[in-house]
Amino acid sequence: MNRMKFLALVFFGSTLLAGDTLIDAAKNAGLKPIPSEHKAQMKLIKEFQKDLTAAKADLGKKLYFDPRLSKSGVISCNTCHNVGLGGADGMSAAIGHQWTANPHHLNSPTVYNSVFNTTQFWDGRSPHLGDQAKGPMQAQPEMAITPKMAEERISSMPEYIAEFKKAFPKDKNPVTFEISLRP
Repeated sequence: MNRMKFLALVFFGSTLLAGDTLIDAAKNAGLKPIPSEHKAQMKLIKEFQKDLTAAKADLGKKLYFDPRLSKSGVISCNTCHNVGLGGADGMSAAIGHQWTANPHHLNSPTVYNSVFNTTQFWDGRSPHLGDQAKGPMQAQPEMAITPKMAEERISSMPEYIAEFKKAFPKDKNPVTFEISLRP
């Protein structure tokens, strides 16, 4: 860590001690803790669970780890949000398509407990988890795939077609880029 970053951290830390605590600052910004009681947690995500099935969960997990959902075919969601590393990648700035660093110098936030987030993306531009799932896939410095390309790739694999039909049995054409994760 360079000297300026160190001094900035010391200054920031001392201002927190001098004024509000970090917890107070978070509360004042509108952040709320995840409830500790299981029943209260389940109430918060009730809308997300109403249509959840084992087939949808299994399909989602498979898609999360599949690098074919990136333009290059080498980046999966797990590349930047590695569940083995706490749901993040440990990098100071995310690296995406063609080794492009995040243009805003942002890192990859953890995906753990993201279903409880009231806003998505670093700038809070969406309240919907489905938008967060689609956004990085389409962003040029991230996975850089178009919805059409993603649908074509998935539709070219009989295994995926069968899994989508199992997960969405009522849909005539279940392979779609649209993600229904909105409460």
